[in-house]
Amino acid sequence: MSSRARGGVRRGRGQGRGSAAVAENYMDHHETPVPSSPCTTSDREDNVEFTPEQAPVDCYIGHVEPASSTLLNPKINHRSDAIFGDQAVDQLKLRHHKPLKFHERYRPYLRDAGLLGLSQICQKMPQLDKALITALVERWRPETHSFHLASGEMTVTLQDVAMLFALPIDGRPVCCTTDHDYGQMVVDCLGHDPRGPSMPGKSFLHYKWLKKHFYELPEGADEQTVQRHVRAYILSLLCGVLFPDGTGRMSLIYLPLIADLSLVGTYSWGSAAVAFLYRALCSVSSSHNIKNIGGSLLLLQLWSWEHSHVGRPLARSPLCMETDIPQDLPPIGFRWVGARAQSENATRCLKQYRDELNLQRADQLKWEPYMLIESSSLPPLCTKDADLWITQAPLINFPIVEMYLPERVMRQFGLRQCIPPPFRPTLQTLHRISRRGRERENWEDTHHEYIQEWEARRHRIFREAEQYDLSSYDEYLQWYSGATRRYLVPSTSDDAEAGLLSPPDDSSDLQYRAKSPMIRKAVNLSCSLHSYDCILQLTELIFISSSNDKI
Repeated sequence: MSSRARGGVRRGRGQGRGSAAVAENYMDHHETPVPSSPCTTSDREDNVEFTPEQAPVDCYIGHVEPASSTLLNPKINHRSDAIFGDQAVDQLKLRHHKPLKFHERYRPYLRDAGLLGLSQICQKMPQLDKALITALVERWRPETHSFHLASGEMTVTLQDVAMLFALPIDGRPVCCTTDHDYGQMVVDCLGHDPRGPSMPGKSFLHYKWLKKHFYELPEGADEQTVQRHVRAYILSLLCGVLFPDGTGRMSLIYLPLIADLSLVGTYSWGSAAVAFLYRALCSVSSSHNIKNIGGSLLLLQLWSWEHSHVGRPLARSPLCMETDIPQDLPPIGFRWVGARAQSENATRCLKQYRDELNLQRADQLKWEPYMLIESSSLPPLCTKDADLWITQAPLINFPIVEMYLPERVMRQFGLRQCIPPPFRPTLQTLHRISRRGRERENWEDTHHEYIQEWEARRHRIFREAEQYDLSSYDEYLQWYSGATRRYLVPSTSDDAEAGLLSPPDDSSDLQYRAKSPMIRKAVNLSCSLHSYDCILQLTELIFISSSNDKI
């Protein structure tokens, strides 16, 4: 598939578990072993009655299921159900670790590994906003791997992880056997023996042990010491930022992939990061009681700041940086270095964010935030694999296999968002596969069929599509309104707890007083309307009226 440049950036054409689950690794989340066969009858039964009613299109790849009128699976105990029932939903605790201290001698290794862009952002990592992340989780739907917003579906794509972090998309899947003596592997790769209290499990390591021995490179270190510290630093990036689990422990299953530093850059770290984030979002959104969330929350938050005004601070850092080496240019995510969350009152902020998301208009969203950025100002990895941004290959990260569904969010690629084809099921059985009881599994054999699909990723690219057309949006919105929940509104008033929104940094963003009765009136009226223009006029009226506190 050919690609083209637009605005300087090359893009592809046609482009209820309970509290006991709190401490579980997302890879180890379910205890009951299930068949490892990638496609089973139970997969189809889990999804057959929830496929939206629409005609299949030529560009669809995969099995077409019988049609239904909803995108929502009633078998899922979704967090939004608690909101509709006016139940208290706790703020999520964010699981992540800041990486070890960067040293300039790491730079050539990180450059070759395709991890330098991520490292540049992490040297002064933006503050994470737990209220914003919790509000986004409430709108994530495991059935479609997308956020169901008032104006349509959006999701974190391979384009986002490439543009924000400059992670490689093309490459081998992040997957291999876990039949290793990880204690001995740590000795071989890092030169220190962690066995004992520092290893709470056969393949887990306490982060404080890594920090104790490798926080910073000693002066005058020889090359072997530098390489050991580079491996430790990369492990802290992977387990602390890209693949942190819900327990706070560091998984050693990635260590074999970084043992040979010359091969680190041959893996698709970008697709693995999206897969891990999808799994984390699916796990937490499907339960009222899970308190912790892992996954690349930095990726999720930067994605949100790029696409939406909700909770967005001022960007602190310019993208430009003087360097003679193109690979050393910072990715787009670098402009958020040092940014801080808008409010310290996370409980109040969560209510405000919910209201803002309920009344967010389509013209407030940045569907294509990278469109006007010149590719010459970015590292090559940001756009190198642009043709793969709309592949329909599954995303893999050891036991995790997650379906990538770009056909649902074509507007994010500047393409016409028609009613999506019958969605490929996210396979409930795949969500149940974990490492629990399978610590010595060869995941390359287990996921052989999906790995073959990934290896054929360039043959699974979404076919030619039209450029985005605003006139088609009303038809899409009518279908979307009847297939999902566009609004999350409690059934009773919480006026006493609702407060005045902090003024947005962007003067084009809206300011209003969050009042639950007003929000419910707006939702009830807009749900009865089918015209997007009517909904737009209604929300504008609500904002004007709410500023005078008359509704």
